[in-house]
Amino acid sequence: MGRGIFAIEGEWHSDLRQGLSFRPIVELLSKMDNRISFVHRDAATREELFYYLDKWTQKRYSRYPILYLGYHGVEECILIGDGRCRDRQLSLTELGKQLEGRCSQRIIYLGSCETMKMDGRKLKAFLRQTGALAVCGYREQVNMLRSAAFELLLFHALLQNTLTIQGARATERNIQRDEKPLCRDLGFRMVVRTAS
Repeated sequence: MGRGIFAIEGEWHSDLRQGLSFRPIVELLSKMDNRISFVHRDAATREELFYYLDKWTQKRYSRYPILYLGYHGVEECILIGDGRCRDRQLSLTELGKQLEGRCSQRIIYLGSCETMKMDGRKLKAFLRQTGALAVCGYREQVNMLRSAAFELLLFHALLQNTLTIQGARATERNIQRDEKPLCRDLGFRMVVRTAS
């Protein structure tokens, strides 16, 4: 049985006629390797995001161990909505509380600019709180085309390794070695949980 990606996507533009979406990335992965499946949902509000996060952590979705959060971001936060809402920033601390203890054998990918630009101790605390194997994303502002190309490579690598600390570390080593220029340009960072 294959494994998959649970993708939740926010608003990229306030103009709803703009059809930008990362859905084609997960569709392409699924078409290239029929063992890879995906769930894709749009979540423009905090409530919608939390609803889908609660779904993702249910046992019935355990075959989708990679969480792909596609949002705009700033340092230590993802940005929800189109910019007009007051409660737009969702910190990793708040995200950790929402996912507390429910991410065993799962990996969280933050597809947002600058969210991973933070102290490594906070990221390790996030992993301890959620129980996730790893969290990864970008420390820099990223070009969407370059990040889309990188994400194809990253997700394929993540889904080829075991969902263990050793498997996550192997993925980190391999992606940093094989895609070094892209990792550097995008400010890619992956933090793997330490064995407890």
